[in-house]
Amino acid sequence: MMEQKRSAVVAAARRSFLDNGYSQTSMDAIAALAEVSVKTIYRHFENKDELFSAVMQAVCRDNGVSSGDDDAATFSHRYPWFDDASIEGLSAGGREYLDYVLSEEQLSLYRVVIGDAHRFPELGRRYQREVVNTRTGIFVRYLDHFARVNNWKLRDTTKAGAVFEALLRGGFFEEVLHGVRNVGTKEKIAHARSVAKLMWKLLQAEIL
Repeated sequence: MMEQKRSAVVAAARRSFLDNGYSQTSMDAIAALAEVSVKTIYRHFENKDELFSAVMQAVCRDNGVSSGDDDAATFSHRYPWFDDASIEGLSAGGREYLDYVLSEEQLSLYRVVIGDAHRFPELGRRYQREVVNTRTGIFVRYLDHFARVNNWKLRDTTKAGAVFEALLRGGFFEEVLHGVRNVGTKEKIAHARSVAKLMWKLLQAEIL
């Protein structure tokens, strides 16, 4: 029963935060939507920031993002491209990343954080930790494996993962975020392939 109530609170908070933003969402509104008391919410979450963290974790989990703590077999099962240390593997990973970062729920989450982080700095810090760092960690782990298989040296795997993401987002993310462009499947595949070829050259040159 306790776990059911916690799940109901997170689901209600998810709807409220993504629809109305962080600052415009009250604990009273979440309680009403979840059909629980405010006291029940505070029994599970210390404050609004902690509840928002739970929402971010739920959004990432439902979009197939691992915490990065999985063992190698589980990680490979979750991300089928993980064991493919080739341009094809880079392309598949890039395409999956684009599907994730351009999903409506991730875009909504990003808008919430951008809209309120200047007034609630902890919001930005938690987003960086729960969403950005967690997602980048997937590529960090992959690129470390990628370099070992190809007998290449990486100076900084975290930087390499961030560079790969930046190349994938370039020319797509902000236009989609602002509603001025829709990106279809064919465009995502072509863009991911193009970025994979460039990333291959950067990795091969061992400059990352």
